[in-house]
Amino acid sequence: MAQKSQNLPYSLHFALCSLLFVICSLFLLSCGIEDYPFINPIPQGNIIQAMNNRAVVRIPSDSPGSTFTNFAVFYRIYVSDIPQASTTINSYSAINPTLASDYNSFRTYIDSTTQVNANMDSLFQGKGYKYLGLQDGNINTVLSSSAFGQSLTFDFTSSKLPTLTLGNSTYVLWRSNGGGLFSPRPDRSFINSNELSNPDNINNQINADVVNKTGMPDGGMRYTYAAMFIVAVGINPASYSNIYSTPSLIHVFQIPDQW
Repeated sequence: MAQKSQNLPYSLHFALCSLLFVICSLFLLSCGIEDYPFINPIPQGNIIQAMNNRAVVRIPSDSPGSTFTNFAVFYRIYVSDIPQASTTINSYSAINPTLASDYNSFRTYIDSTTQVNANMDSLFQGKGYKYLGLQDGNINTVLSSSAFGQSLTFDFTSSKLPTLTLGNSTYVLWRSNGGGLFSPRPDRSFINSNELSNPDNINNQINADVVNKTGMPDGGMRYTYAAMFIVAVGINPASYSNIYSTPSLIHVFQIPDQW
């Protein structure tokens, strides 16, 4: 005798599957998985670059996101044997091939609407970039929500220490020491000197924020350039970990010579 089929009728099977899908969707939404926080970047078009020593970053008036905490600047110093009166994308390879390679790693993220919520800390520090600091101020406080609607001016003109100006306040830019993990030479200021570009000092214990240029002739002049990118930073309320906007290139500055 033939056995009766144990399969559910198709209509009932479909109804049960639909109900299960709705329950799972509601569960995911309640857990916040479908509502991952997003941080808006500073549009690249808001940044004006001039020559090799100046940039103005116009910060939007609106908050980048409800979880925003501050803006952060990543930088790296590149040694070169070539002076450039004006630094543009077309000159990066001549300045230092590593600069061009690093920039190409970041450029796909600039103003991207698809490559979002990437871990910019890992991306930039993986390329040897460090967090910019200030000699006489907490940069996270300076670049907090109080900066909305204002302009940041980066000034690397010669014969003075490079600065950042926000409103009526001007701050001296300060190199990272990795929280004490390395000891920059000659000091933490952005000034071109023999100690800054000396290959013997370019290592993880001393000038960990500097990369040399291979193939330079011995005894020639040495120049240094600081590439800087800005991102917005926030906190993921579910995991309490940092989240980042996509980056924007501030400029590649020629660091002024020691005077």
